[in-house]
Amino acid sequence: AASDVYKRQTYDIYFSDEVSTDHKGFALKTEEKAINMAEDMLAKRKGFVKDYAGGMISVRDNEGNIVWSKPIDED
Repeated sequence: AASDVYKRQTYDIYFSDEVSTDHKGFALKTEEKAINMAEDMLAKRKGFVKDYAGGMISVRDNEGNIVWSKPIDED
């Protein structure tokens, strides 16, 4: 059933620029939680966020669809 497929949807946080892409490898259960975590990372400016300044942070589902994205400002 379609509802079963929907339940198995998971979300991960991606970082990308013109050269490369990285992702956290999360399998978060809700889009909302993933977006909140991504916003938090953006605010803290650590790790991949720092590495990908000038690029994009995005939340994608396990089928690769981008459900949310924001530019990462340069320092």
